[in-house]
Amino acid sequence: MANHSLLFSLALVIFFLCATLHAESSTTGFEIKNDLPEEYADVPLDLLVKSNQIIDHQVLKVGKTLKVGVTQNAIYYVRAILGNKFASVHGFDPSRDAGHKTVFWLVKEDGFYFSYDNASWKKDSPWETD
Repeated sequence: MANHSLLFSLALVIFFLCATLHAESSTTGFEIKNDLPEEYADVPLDLLVKSNQIIDHQVLKVGKTLKVGVTQNAIYYVRAILGNKFASVHGFDPSRDAGHKTVFWLVKEDGFYFSYDNASWKKDSPWETD
């Protein structure tokens, strides 16, 4: 009986290890790239990412990318401030993004652009001012 319990315990450990590795290999997320021209190098792009809590808050330099892993049933909000301009987008929304491994975002002079393939872009949100 002890051998069966040990074997069962070992099988459970192997199962959970495999499940964890599979979950890590199929992680869903979104990426935000600061694609502003070089003349914006001295203008901070302040990004705040939150879901039920603040996930990340940083200043993203021109040409750099922020990568965020997500829980697939939660909405992730992104608030951006660029000088006197601001914008807000859903970095990840399960009702829109289910079935896609990565959601790509570009930050440009006229706003935020969205893509699933990192090649075809659709404008999602313009910059706003007070």
